Amino acid sequence: MRIALLFLLFLCSCTKQETTITNVVYENNKINSGYLNKIQTPEKALLTWYLYAYGNECDKNSSKIKCQILKELNIEDECNGNHLNNLLQWFSNDMLAVYKLNKCPNLTLKSAIQNTFEKIVLVRNVDTLSIEFSIKGLNTIQEKSWNVNQKDTYLIKNNSFNKIDINE
Repeated sequence: MRIALLFLLFLCSCTKQETTITNVVYENNKINSGYLNKIQTPEKALLTWYLYAYGNECDKNSSKIKCQILKELNIEDECNGNHLNNLLQWFSNDMLAVYKLNKCPNLTLKSAIQNTFEKIVLVRNVDTLSIEFSIKGLNTIQEKSWNVNQKDTYLIKNNSFNKIDINE
């Protein structure tokens, strides 16, 4: 009986518990500095890629949310070679990302297209990582505006991301 009980305890302790961890990076005009100070490498790579892909270039005095988050992450220049090479490693399986990363900055500071982040949430579940985000955008030349509310999910494998369709 004792052996069976010990065996059962051993099995329970060895079973990997799936835990979903949700971290709000930015919402209601508040940056979660506590989380950014302890962010894990995959989360940092995914977050900085989305800031790069959807946000406009930063200057030294910018008060844009994107720029404030990058400062919190100690990224002074998102076009820095080390930073770009890190992102290229994580997104090596995404040809569009590789193309955009080679055109740094993606959206210039004075571009007619201006995007503003409204919300950013990262969700980690073992080897998957999702980013939920809301963006307001404006094209001043074409006098068009848009709202983007999206969630993208990635499988983390060998220090790279593979985008997955959660509707599969």
